[in-house]
Amino acid sequence: GVSDVDTDSDGTPDCNDGCPNDPAKIAPGTCGCGVSDVDTDNDGTPDCTDGCPNDPAKIAPGTCGCGVSDVDTDSDGTPDCNDGCPNDPAKIAPGTCGCGVSDVDTDSDGTPDCTDGCPNDPAKIAPGTCGCGVSDVDLDLDRVIDCDDNCPTIANPSQSDCNEDGIGDACEIASGAVDCNSNGVPDTCDISSEFSADIDSNGVPDECKPDCNANGVPDAYEIAEGLEPDCNANGIIDSCDIATGRADTNENSVPDACELARGDFNLDGVVGPEDLTIFLGDWGATDALPTDLDSDGIVGPEDLTIFLGNWGTTVGGDLR
Repeated sequence: GVSDVDTDSDGTPDCNDGCPNDPAKIAPGTCGCGVSDVDTDNDGTPDCTDGCPNDPAKIAPGTCGCGVSDVDTDSDGTPDCNDGCPNDPAKIAPGTCGCGVSDVDTDSDGTPDCTDGCPNDPAKIAPGTCGCGVSDVDLDLDRVIDCDDNCPTIANPSQSDCNEDGIGDACEIASGAVDCNSNGVPDTCDISSEFSADIDSNGVPDECKPDCNANGVPDAYEIAEGLEPDCNANGIIDSCDIATGRADTNENSVPDACELARGDFNLDGVVGPEDLTIFLGDWGATDALPTDLDSDGIVGPEDLTIFLGNWGTTVGGDLR
């Protein structure tokens, strides 16, 4: 009552053939009739259910596709096939610094630390002359940068520092150090270096003191040391007083005013009888005459006392 027909001619009659229309199979197997159960890559999963039939390591393409491992060596969540830095868990692309080196920019200056010579200084990417954290600016434009400039606010390309205190001469002068000869060096240094003389040791170079006779010696020193006379004690050497217009009628190098003040009214160089005659002739006068020696407005006894006190004195003699 059952036919022995073998529809697919596979040698197994249909009555015993689980796949009567599939000459390659007599049972559906895993893949079913009409589909081979072959396992090309021998991974234990037949090709019919293997998403990667030629890749024994995979049965589905995964992220990387068949033939490429989905392994994530650095466990950063990105498989090696898509990870530009498969051994660096912090990066999936080399970036500027490369795999294994952070692209962090600590000072936010746009240059990552790996190429920034001053990673903590947003104003510099290289130490320059002054180093990281210190500007290489030259505020006074004297071609000496401020970090090396002993006077950064005033141009002083020579960097002169005569007293070696670390402050440039230009700044010392600007802060009050006296430079009477305007040579850019404080007077104290001019004197200590013997560039300038200071004969009276008053801290002022001699060239800055009055020297009316231009002999290189300050007038005050010549007067104080008795080298030159100053008969009227006005601080000017007599010869200079005369040279600038004071009268010296008898041309004896003593201003007339000094001789008259001594009582030498005839300007002959000595206080004597002729002067007494002149004096007595003015007795009682109130005309502000030279014979009013005490300048009290009248020629009288007090003037006579002064006059007689100078009796016999000569030019250059001490007044009394």
